[in-house]
Amino acid sequence: MSEDFTRYYIGNIHFPMLEDIQRKSGKFNEWKLIWGSEFDYKHSYGYKEDFIQDEPLLEALAKRSVIAETKQPTRVKPSILWASASNIADILTLLSLARARYYSAVIENKLGQTHGISWGLITGELEGNWDIVPISNLGRFVSEALTYIENNPSWLKVSGFDPSIYWLIQAQKCVPTAPSLLEMGLYWVSLEILAKAHNDNNGLGIKRKDKRVKRFIEDKGYTGKAWDFLDKAIDDWYIARNDAFHEGKEKLSCDLLAKRGKQIRDFTSLVFVEMLQKQEDARKNEIAMRMQNY
Repeated sequence: MSEDFTRYYIGNIHFPMLEDIQRKSGKFNEWKLIWGSEFDYKHSYGYKEDFIQDEPLLEALAKRSVIAETKQPTRVKPSILWASASNIADILTLLSLARARYYSAVIENKLGQTHGISWGLITGELEGNWDIVPISNLGRFVSEALTYIENNPSWLKVSGFDPSIYWLIQAQKCVPTAPSLLEMGLYWVSLEILAKAHNDNNGLGIKRKDKRVKRFIEDKGYTGKAWDFLDKAIDDWYIARNDAFHEGKEKLSCDLLAKRGKQIRDFTSLVFVEMLQKQEDARKNEIAMRMQNY
């Protein structure tokens, strides 16, 4: 019997939520989900003493994780968004967009005689509700988003979704290590790439990057009273972007930086989510109000 496997130790996620998303989306049923508290590394499938020095760390990590495991890694679909990854990496990326927080995993992989561990950044539990997609809709969002991407592979490049998703994920990774200025700068680059693709695809010829972003946002329908605050927010995001990557200093006050940082976090995730699944106006108004009240 083959003992090949791939195992994702997914941090900062609730088992019932991931199980519900798996059931409702039907997009990653080839993965067995395991409660971390019930996982015994030494008696797990495919256990060998190759990484006995890492066993205590993996056991401790497992207790704080949900584990997704497949015993047939070669039959699992590859990731659409990321090179050399499995389809569950796409699930984690979509959840990172839908909940405006970073979901990552440590990956243990055994194929034939090759057995290795990819140590990723595992963030701690983050307080606060920043959801873009309501929890009850996460399964449908994952299903519709992946179906759209699968059916429109060229759209990823044309729209700017890829590579802008890379910069968004880098921004999300910054939260526990480098919030505010760097985080905002990375979110801005993500928006900037989307805006450039929109500018080029529509022959707009807008040169200034902040003007491109404003036009992109306007054309995407983020207008009206609920979104009046965006114009000034964009100006401040652009100042923070220039400070982060050019001048290396903070011109905005700490309080304003904190507010603008939360706003660009939510808004960038909303833009990405709506590229894959339009949200109801009532939901978008809720997010706009939340952003204004930070």
